[in-house]
Amino acid sequence: MSSNEKFGKDKNKKKLDKKGIIITICIVVGIIGASFIVWFLPQGNNQNSTGGNNMMIFSNPNDTLISVNNQYMLLKSELNNQLKDFPISNKSNIMQIKNSINATIKQNNDLMQTLLHGNPHGSMVSSYVKSMNNLKNFSFFLDDIKNMTSFTPSSSFTKDLTLLKKKWSIS
Repeated sequence: MSSNEKFGKDKNKKKLDKKGIIITICIVVGIIGASFIVWFLPQGNNQNSTGGNNMMIFSNPNDTLISVNNQYMLLKSELNNQLKDFPISNKSNIMQIKNSINATIKQNNDLMQTLLHGNPHGSMVSSYVKSMNNLKNFSFFLDDIKNMTSFTPSSSFTKDLTLLKKKWSIS
């Protein structure tokens, strides 16, 4: 083997070694770069994907209060309409009311969370406390209705419902 052939093999070997090092460096940089991208992603999104809170964020505490109060009135109105329209006579009607109550409980809890994150100041604090008390009482009212529908439907459902409204100051 001549010295030229030996020199050519060494030169090719060095080229392969340099290519291997460059490819390895590129792979390492890619892995490190990808891990930084994952690290910088916001962490709050995974809670919403599992059906967590659906609270609204407003920059103005007054807007938060108005929105929560309007949605609370809609929740009460919708529940009253559903309870009026469904006679508690068979199991399918009871299941429909229970499902509606469960959805209303979740929405009411979301409204309470929105109020908790509303950051009221000054005279707004007392309005927030009043709204929070209304939502809390509505939550107790919903729990009582849910418990009431768990038992055998009674002919006095409407009367019991009226008593619960008075008990929890729901108008």
